[in-house]
Amino acid sequence: MNIGLDIDDTMTNTSELIMEYAMEYFNSNDVELINSILNSKCIEGPLLDFYNKYVIKMIENYTLKDNVKEVIDRLRSKGHKIFIITARGYTPVHGVIEATEEYFKKHNIYFDGIIFKAINKKESCIKNNIDVMVDDSVGVSEELRDTNVKSILFNSVINENIQVNVDRVDNWIELEKHIDRLYGNYTKELSL
Repeated sequence: MNIGLDIDDTMTNTSELIMEYAMEYFNSNDVELINSILNSKCIEGPLLDFYNKYVIKMIENYTLKDNVKEVIDRLRSKGHKIFIITARGYTPVHGVIEATEEYFKKHNIYFDGIIFKAINKKESCIKNNIDVMVDDSVGVSEELRDTNVKSILFNSVINENIQVNVDRVDNWIELEKHIDRLYGNYTKELSL
């Protein structure tokens, strides 16, 4: 089975660090103002300046969620293929792709493929034959509803108060158990 994984707030603890740097950069403790800036669809002006200054440092300093590596390793040992599907790299900020690849090397996270610049994750999932997509975005979950791709929403600060009719998990151990329940004892012979 092909499993797609988002990075930010799914594999890594992202929002807290972004907020910390944004409050420093914009010299404000107004969480609503900072969120409105960070959630802007248009990355230009002050937001582009912020990302140019901090994004590489943030990528280098994100912490992994508990058990990410262990669960990915176990899923791969059961024959699942893991694909990282991320929007990273779509902005004009230089070095994001390289910093992301280096982050995974540093943390010994092994996967079968990575898809950068995936603005449309539904399209990326279909094109890459993804069976299950794990993301913290309610929008991604809703986009996948009318496809053959099973969506699992990883609970995070950005979706905790949003009601949506999709399977949800709180942590990586719960995710692994959920995948095992959905797909049983999925083990296919690994080629040597």
